[in-house]
Amino acid sequence: MKKLLPSLSLALLALCFPNEPAYAVSWTSPARLTHVGPDLDRNFDAREPDIAFNSMQNEFLVVWEGTDNRAGLAIGEAEIYGQRVDAATGELLGATAFRISAQGPDGTANFDARSPSVIYNPAHNEYLVVWSGDDDNGGLVEGEFEIFARRIDGASGALLGQDSLRISDMGISGNRSYDATLPAVSYNSIEDVYLVIWRGEEGTLSTPIGQFEIYGQLLDGASATEVGDNDFRISRMGPDNDPAFDAFDSKVAFNAIANEFMVVWTGDDNTGQLVDEETEIFAQRLDGLTGVLVGPQPIRVSDAGIDGDVTRDATNPDIAWNRDRNEYLVTWSADDDTGGRLNGELEIYGQLLSGEGTGIGQNDFLISNVGGAGNSLFEAMTPSVAYHGKAHQYLVTWHGDDDVDGEFEIRSQRLDGPSLTPLGRPGQRLTNAGPDGDPLYDARRAAIVEDENGGRLFIAFEMEDMATDQTEGEFEVFFSSMETTGFSIANELSASWFDTTHDGEGWVVEIINDNLAAVYWFTYRPDLPTQAWMLGIGHVIDNRIVMTDVVIPSGATFGPQFDPAMVQHDPWGTFAIEFDSCDQATMNYNSIAAGFGSGAYEPVRLSTLGDLDCSQTTVTPDANAFISGSWFDPSHDGEGWVLESLGDNRVVMYWFTYDDSGNQAWLIGVGELNGDSIAFDDVLIASGTVFGEAFDPNAVELTHWGTVTMTVSGCDAITVEYSSVDQRFGSGLLNAQRLVALAGIDCP
Repeated sequence: MKKLLPSLSLALLALCFPNEPAYAVSWTSPARLTHVGPDLDRNFDAREPDIAFNSMQNEFLVVWEGTDNRAGLAIGEAEIYGQRVDAATGELLGATAFRISAQGPDGTANFDARSPSVIYNPAHNEYLVVWSGDDDNGGLVEGEFEIFARRIDGASGALLGQDSLRISDMGISGNRSYDATLPAVSYNSIEDVYLVIWRGEEGTLSTPIGQFEIYGQLLDGASATEVGDNDFRISRMGPDNDPAFDAFDSKVAFNAIANEFMVVWTGDDNTGQLVDEETEIFAQRLDGLTGVLVGPQPIRVSDAGIDGDVTRDATNPDIAWNRDRNEYLVTWSADDDTGGRLNGELEIYGQLLSGEGTGIGQNDFLISNVGGAGNSLFEAMTPSVAYHGKAHQYLVTWHGDDDVDGEFEIRSQRLDGPSLTPLGRPGQRLTNAGPDGDPLYDARRAAIVEDENGGRLFIAFEMEDMATDQTEGEFEVFFSSMETTGFSIANELSASWFDTTHDGEGWVVEIINDNLAAVYWFTYRPDLPTQAWMLGIGHVIDNRIVMTDVVIPSGATFGPQFDPAMVQHDPWGTFAIEFDSCDQATMNYNSIAAGFGSGAYEPVRLSTLGDLDCSQTTVTPDANAFISGSWFDPSHDGEGWVLESLGDNRVVMYWFTYDDSGNQAWLIGVGELNGDSIAFDDVLIASGTVFGEAFDPNAVELTHWGTVTMTVSGCDAITVEYSSVDQRFGSGLLNAQRLVALAGIDCP
């Protein structure tokens, strides 16, 4: 971008570029939460964490399945533990992690507690933790897994109520053939009830041994005692009495607008063209008070591969409710067959559901891209999703290997809440498990919770690391938090922007009002070292501009023969620009046009317009500020100019147009304003490089195109005279009218 504006003064270009990439959100470095067993001992682990936020105490509780060396416990004896953390400081609350479960007698590894899930109850300032375990009380025997629960005081962390309160009753007590596993819990703040769900085999005539379905139980919010129907069935996969069809991996979200729960799970069914061992994602609405199934039973969410193809599966769903739009986002891992994906090439996908459970928007849209399309060596698995209300966006995390096969890290993707447009760096890496490039160290199984007080998100995950107190194979629980910048879109962001590593292309941002902005992207084709440009009108949301309908025009020819009817506005894709401050931003793009692909940039400000300067406390008035904005000749609808008055009688001009063959072209120049006339004596045209990763700023070639003289006739009229040294463009006269006026600039 700098080299395109050689006549700009050094003062304009003397910006302080950050040494590190700037992002619209910041993540804290992972902090170790657990120390189970002796350090450097692989016999003791902390795994499968979950997390809940306490809005009253401004803290969060992390729970996990762990094997510890506490007095009386045996090696390999898994129990559920918890740790409270101050949300403001990250300091651990309480001297040590506290034990929550008590499965079977201490001192034997035969009885275990596994897969905890936790939720906060603001009505009683309590947490409820549920897990799957085998016990020796109430007629239960070793190897017979049921769902248990424990209440925890939100203020002190003290255990409340009955020890290991039994929730499920799968099959006959004392029979190891019937199990309840993989629980999840949600809380209905309207009715003050919990919903606990799990994967179970009941053992009745309709669900014999080996046929797993999703079951649920409502609990009273004050006491966690059971209410309503006992162990009611939620899923119905395949014919009854057929163990070939199963349901598993269930998650649940509460909808406070509809007073409903939405449950999602992985299942293989025989509806439509589906066959045994072909897993897809399903959903079911439940009445928030009674647990009665509502609406279609069940709702199919995913479409992995072709129906009937058992080699393509969707698994491990998660769900988040968007309270601003009464929508759900469901995510999962799948080896789908779209976009050139191979069998076994697992990526993270998503589907938006309305409050009634109807699929809306793009079907099964891709969220991750580990290793690139067509490479089955890399996988993205076990996604988690949460809605961030303050920032009006979703956060999706997963564990995946990307650069090195088998080196799994926690990665994330933020999505704009209204449009699901990707935000920030694609697949941003959040962890550094062990040395880079070493597949022996992994981070996995992240859980997310929203801090409704501070507007942050917290994640907890398990990780093995190479440190003085941890080694390969020794998993511990870590946590991290995400915070937004708090910066909001301002009129002063109307300017030219560029990425310092891509000097030679850039963006022109025009803030139209509090809700809308126009963005022009001048760049090059991905296949040839010639020019390309895209444009769109985007929505302003918090600190970002989200462009969901970017177009790439073509078809018309330059000069007197220009025919507006020949202009084609082909869809190009989407991009979002997030601003950290007045001078730096992050951009994420995803194109459907051939060759452009997806990626990210780190734009920084280049120009500052007269009357618009958010980096200064006082702004020097610019009598010519009204010139800034977009202009076009109605007889040449489909091409036009963007002008930027810099406040010192200089004006930057971009001319977005075409050549004599209908190919895109853009021109750029800096002119001197003298009275009502602006003389652009050295208008440039660029070439020499291509779009994307192959972009080479050193290959950019700038050629003198010709001259342009603009005569300003008022706030909304400019006469444009041009003369090119390139015979393809020639010379001529055009009459421009205002197309876009910038917010914060008035015409005198």
